[in-house]
Amino acid sequence: MKIIGWDIGGAHIKAAKIDFKKKKSETKQIYSPIWKNTNNLKKSIKLIKKKLGKSNYHAITMSAELSDVFLDRSDGVKYIINLSSKILGDKKIFFYSKKNFITKEIALKNTSVLNSMNWHATANFISRFFPNCILVDIGSTTTDIIPIKNKKIISKGSNDHQRLKSNELIYLGVLRSPIHAVEKKKNLIYENFANLSDVYRVLNKIPIKFDLSPTQDNKSKNKHDSARRIARIFGKDYKKTHFLKWEKTAFEIEKKQKKFLKKSINKIKKRNFSKEIPIIGAGVGEFLLKNIFKRKNYFSFYSKINHIKKSTAINCEAAISTAIILNSFLERKESKSRYNSI
Repeated sequence: MKIIGWDIGGAHIKAAKIDFKKKKSETKQIYSPIWKNTNNLKKSIKLIKKKLGKSNYHAITMSAELSDVFLDRSDGVKYIINLSSKILGDKKIFFYSKKNFITKEIALKNTSVLNSMNWHATANFISRFFPNCILVDIGSTTTDIIPIKNKKIISKGSNDHQRLKSNELIYLGVLRSPIHAVEKKKNLIYENFANLSDVYRVLNKIPIKFDLSPTQDNKSKNKHDSARRIARIFGKDYKKTHFLKWEKTAFEIEKKQKKFLKKSINKIKKRNFSKEIPIIGAGVGEFLLKNIFKRKNYFSFYSKINHIKKSTAINCEAAISTAIILNSFLERKESKSRYNSI
């Protein structure tokens, strides 16, 4: 059985192909700014499908329906359902919802159950290995903080609006988020000169192959151009001889983001647990978590997966989870069918 899991986001498309018989996997991700043109989505799905090759089934979760290119979320979900079904095949595609996987026909009638379910898919998978924990997924744009208790996802919020109110969804990542989302006490220029990707390029924290978003000025991603963009936010001009100063500034911004993350995570931990529980890290910004929590209480999403290399799959956690969960779903379905035929 070969399944490709898809996490269709508004800025990036991530996919994971898993061969469950051979225990082999391959991941692909591509920068795809859907808000600029929906053709980017079409091209990206086609390109990834071509690169990953044939599969038996496709499992899809999404958050791209949030993009302002769509009239509303329902419109976005329907567009993604129809487009992905057309490219990948109606009979081979399943869509992830909290309760179950659903087919295209059912999905089109129940679009609300598909809205931004990528976080739930990742947590659903992790609950198999860590019955009591908090999953923290730090992506390019957002951070998900998801409590899991007795193998159940116990998030206070069930949709984006509720999760924002409960601080379980924070619009703060490590690539596309503006610097002023973290650095609030300075007199900054509120222009799109730089973002947090520049901070973490200066600190050499983002692997080049996962740094897919373009820079704000369309210049290079080297440390000096990144420092120059940061300097502009502070109303300063940049010289290479000043790099160490801006490296120190970048370090201070990272420190503030980690402090904010720790406070947010501990708040949710205190609300849901009376004892110490593991923190599970995922996403391109997972590096922030490693220094916050003690090793004995911290685990990577990939710590329980032997056949998937973390070094090649960072940020594809929802896609991986969706593929694995669909495989289990189909196995149960086949087993039930055989039982009923006896």
